Amino acid sequence: MGYSATMFILIHGAYHGGWCWDAVADQLSKNGHHVQAPDLPGHGRDSGWLSDQTMPDYVDRIVKLLDAAPSKVTLVGHSMGGAIATAAANARPDKVERIIYLTAYIPIDGESVGDVVKTDPASHVQVDRVDVEGLGAVSLKSGTLADAFYNDATTRMLHFAEDRVQLQSPIPFRHTFELTDLTAIPKAAIICTRDRAISPDHQRMMAVRAGCDPIVDIDSGHSPFVTQPEALKDAILNIKS
Repeated sequence: MGYSATMFILIHGAYHGGWCWDAVADQLSKNGHHVQAPDLPGHGRDSGWLSDQTMPDYVDRIVKLLDAAPSKVTLVGHSMGGAIATAAANARPDKVERIIYLTAYIPIDGESVGDVVKTDPASHVQVDRVDVEGLGAVSLKSGTLADAFYNDATTRMLHFAEDRVQLQSPIPFRHTFELTDLTAIPKAAIICTRDRAISPDHQRMMAVRAGCDPIVDIDSGHSPFVTQPEALKDAILNIKS
């Protein structure tokens, strides 16, 4: 199937970095698309650290990429990255062709990511609060990465993620969003039906509330960019076709 070339910005979620998108970005590029998968401030190979992990700085990182883009961009936001995609589109609606939410948190005006996290009692995510040189951080409890984030991963895939996930500041989860009407921007959602980090019902509720159309399912856990990159690539491109 042929697809017209699209500019994608792939936005990672908490504890992760742009590395999580490597396989999907490679496949999208091989299909002729232009892809960026940036590290958010304080993540991956970014030079910052916990103090740089704030929601305004996350959003500003994506807004700057939108400003530099020569044409409209499709934003793909995973997990907390869904909230970042929403806020970036709110700031630059004229630069966004579409938002695709991948098992994402989609807060509405006046909500924080923490608000929508708390309303999902089926989530398996368990965390520890830790102090790092006077900075508060959140660490995934032992076993949570395998149980909640990578429950459909092979041992090799899980080790790949274990070597790369990192501490997360809790501050972005507390940020309350001020959003205007985004109904003019097309939105779609990919629901991961075996997800244990964000339950499928909770994903779907947020997607419906946000006006996503289409809403498509893939048989995956929370991290299909690692466990099922080809299926995820196909889902993204089928939404775009």
